[in-house]
Amino acid sequence: MKRLRSLSLIAAGLGLALPVNAPAQFPGGEAKPGPPADPTKAIQKIDGTRYKLGTMEFDQKTREIRIPAKVNMREGLLEYVLVHETGKVHESLFSTAVKPFELNVVMLLLNWKKSDAFFDFSNPERGGVPVKNAKNPPESLVEVWVEWKDKDGKVQNFRVENWLHQIEKKAKITSEPFIYTSSPIMQDGAFLAEQTGSILGLYVDPGCLINNPREGNDLDDVWVNDPAVPAKGTELTLILKPSAASAAAPGEKKPETETKPAAETKPPPPKAAPRKKSTSR
Repeated sequence: MKRLRSLSLIAAGLGLALPVNAPAQFPGGEAKPGPPADPTKAIQKIDGTRYKLGTMEFDQKTREIRIPAKVNMREGLLEYVLVHETGKVHESLFSTAVKPFELNVVMLLLNWKKSDAFFDFSNPERGGVPVKNAKNPPESLVEVWVEWKDKDGKVQNFRVENWLHQIEKKAKITSEPFIYTSSPIMQDGAFLAEQTGSILGLYVDPGCLINNPREGNDLDDVWVNDPAVPAKGTELTLILKPSAASAAAPGEKKPETETKPAAETKPPPPKAAPRKKSTSR
């Protein structure tokens, strides 16, 4: 089994000059200017091809990443599926203690490839503008699954799309991959997603690690949760998996078949007509 990618390759992928002799600790509190300390020094091996960084677990062979999280909100409009617990929790379905920079490092370790085609940064005044029909690399396609225990203690596992609705279409969002876009590096060397706390978005955000490619992603008032989402505070695990479209090495198992929830409910009716909003955050 090949070793995990070297720190120099991670630094190159991030566009950062990570301090090789930095102390083995995570950035504490709010993100500070300059490159974060080297988090790879805190990676621990669990067994076989499985490792952990803080509370986040990942598998070198399957490239899957397990992120502990909790239900953050069950009412109101959503702009995010997942944010850091100090991020935009007022508009996110889930929250986590895992830091965006740590997750980005792990994704690079596992050979995920960020899409440079998803956003157009050619006009600095407009910021990152989503590109329609962008040709995103297969290695950037991310399936997002949810795992939790129901009231009977039985483990449930299915794609996160089962818990998300698009008001305009009056239906659950389509089951298709999200896109790993990483996040810009600021002039002072800070990683933007570490400052915003944005990890997985519904409304497109250049400062978010993983973005939504679905129609209507430039609207901020059309995304809501399904009523079947468990109570606020319920602990669960978000699992990031390579999409079937980003075929794994020959001989590897195909992604498991989706397990549908026991009962499906119709989305709540829209409260107002949607309006467009600039993609500049």
